[in-house]
Amino acid sequence: MDDKIIERFKHVMSDKTPVFNSYVLRKANGEILDIELLPPDELKEMFIDEVIIDNLIAALFDVKKDIVTKRRYKYGIKLGQTFSKKSMQEMKEIIADFLQAKEESLSVENVLVPMKIIFYLEDDLIIAPCRVFESDGGPYPFCNYEELQEIDNEAFCVRISRVRNEIKYVLNEIIDFLMENIWDDEVYFEREDDKVVISAILYTDEDSKTDKISLAVSLQISGLHPSGDLIFDSEYDLQTGMITFRTDTSDFEMDDGEIQEIFMDCWNGINRYVQVQKKFDI
Repeated sequence: MDDKIIERFKHVMSDKTPVFNSYVLRKANGEILDIELLPPDELKEMFIDEVIIDNLIAALFDVKKDIVTKRRYKYGIKLGQTFSKKSMQEMKEIIADFLQAKEESLSVENVLVPMKIIFYLEDDLIIAPCRVFESDGGPYPFCNYEELQEIDNEAFCVRISRVRNEIKYVLNEIIDFLMENIWDDEVYFEREDDKVVISAILYTDEDSKTDKISLAVSLQISGLHPSGDLIFDSEYDLQTGMITFRTDTSDFEMDDGEIQEIFMDCWNGINRYVQVQKKFDI
């Protein structure tokens, strides 16, 4: 066992950090930890229940802090927006009491599982054909649909223009925030309705020391994911005005170029803001 690793992290290890402790011990015993293999529920437990900050998780897994932050963000693990185990248990008890009193059920009738997603630019439509399974009354949205009976087919539809407008709305919120506030810690922005979820984080990249916006677009297609089915991620550099689109973590097979072509000009407003700031900095 490598005692130096234990020594490095012992200041945060306690009986209240069992998940973090287990990974420290695995690392000390010679295991190479891979952040991509860290289950979301264990990441959530470390960050929310054990109060282990991104910097420490990043140091433990030998990755950059923003990789941990983005992974949290992908799975909707955010301070103030994610419940701890204790809170979840209390909520479950409240819900159970309510259901018993009302003799109701939280189960849903059907579970939708999208097969693919299609962009019809001329018709301004995003369509996702879905397989429909009959619910067995189990927990939702975390259904194990593989064991359910398939009963039908449906299609999820939303206007491309609607998604674009939601992206612009969130980016305008960020512009307003930047114009009115001095900030140090990461700031979250989110806009959600019954079909579209836009989540963004304003943060400082530790390596380049530049401020960036990470924005993700999800659609409420299946209900299998707490934050919707991820369509694409993007990263915008507030210093250079460069934007990168990523679909490798999408819940669908997507093409970066197609996404860029459809949504690129949604960032025109933030581009203008960056250009104005550059003029003031000269």
